[in-house]
Amino acid sequence: MLRSLVATIISIIWVCVLALTGARFLALLAGANRDSEVVSWLYRRSDFWVKPFFGMFGLANKAVENTGGVFEPASLLAFIVYLVGGMLVLSLLRNTFSFRPRRPFYLP
Repeated sequence: MLRSLVATIISIIWVCVLALTGARFLALLAGANRDSEVVSWLYRRSDFWVKPFFGMFGLANKAVENTGGVFEPASLLAFIVYLVGGMLVLSLLRNTFSFRPRRPFYLP
């Protein structure tokens, strides 16, 4: 019961972080209107999760000619790091709580 509850809470937080960072990346790439309330809210909420990745590896934002958007490597990197990190945390959580020692196997 506790295992399921903890895994569910972590999964919900993980999905929210991934949704924010992924939506930010796509909105920037598509050139979404920053004056829109939804887009402005998305940028404000996702900024906390993406900010640690700005300037990492010397990657800079690049303009996308077709859409008028911006390719922001920090958002993509944040999405990938949070995806892999969340998968590791959840797999460790599931393996930690579901560990059951096996009986030793003896040959007759």
